[in-house]
Amino acid sequence: MKKWVLITAFLFTLTSCQHIKRWFGNEPERMAQIGKEILYKKDVEGLLQDAHTFQDSVNMVNHYIDLWAIDNLLLKKAEEELSGEEKDVEQDLADYRKSLLVFRYQKKFVEERIDTLISTEEIQSYYTNNQELFLLDEPLFKARFIRMRLHSPYLPMVRNIYRSNTLEDLTQLERLCESSAEIYTDYGGKWIAAAELAQDLPVGTETVIKALKPDGYINTRDSLYAYLVSVTEFIPAGNPAPMEHIRSNIRQIIISKRKQQLLKELETRVLKEGWDKQMIKIYKKDED
Repeated sequence: MKKWVLITAFLFTLTSCQHIKRWFGNEPERMAQIGKEILYKKDVEGLLQDAHTFQDSVNMVNHYIDLWAIDNLLLKKAEEELSGEEKDVEQDLADYRKSLLVFRYQKKFVEERIDTLISTEEIQSYYTNNQELFLLDEPLFKARFIRMRLHSPYLPMVRNIYRSNTLEDLTQLERLCESSAEIYTDYGGKWIAAAELAQDLPVGTETVIKALKPDGYINTRDSLYAYLVSVTEFIPAGNPAPMEHIRSNIRQIIISKRKQQLLKELETRVLKEGWDKQMIKIYKKDED
């Protein structure tokens, strides 16, 4: 352990120097060795760039050495205990190389051709024709949320009108909350789920779900604050999610379908090219 601490201290000092390569010279210095596998100091130089303290650098280097040792010791065990057939990975490597190259080409082909511009009409059309794909597992709602100190003189007035939807009451509520509430929000007018609202309340998600319904509300408190919630819009579980809530999801679905179509076109194209250029030969029975 002391050996690693000294080596780490040396490396940590060197990484602050602009001419670190001069210290190492032409021949890299070794830090550890298992059989023929060698870990060089240059392999851990980059680790120390993010170290804030000397102890951080010690921990990083020691952890890296442990991981390096585990990998190489496991490899040594595999070499010793696997049969020759089990160690024959040439076909696996060839298959992996083939799959990787095909994947990279497909990715390049798609990226060079895909149209990522999606119109509002296309999103609306997909939503209208596939609403069964977007049924809610839990209710969604829009709500106003207020958190106000219990000793606020305005709290009784806020409690009287926070569930109202008249323009006059909403104007007064906004004025009162702007001057006295710690939090007053409608969550940006977004559809939210019970779990998101529960994060702002001293009650659990189940309690929130029970309170949620059209024109539902929550009026609770803890030792310091009153928490007031008024549901302004509500969609029960089992109904289609509103399009504005899943617009980004629909966009990703449409893009994914375009990618799939491009890949099918690529397959058709290369197959036709293969036949046209007589690159494919089908062997009949008894034909070499």
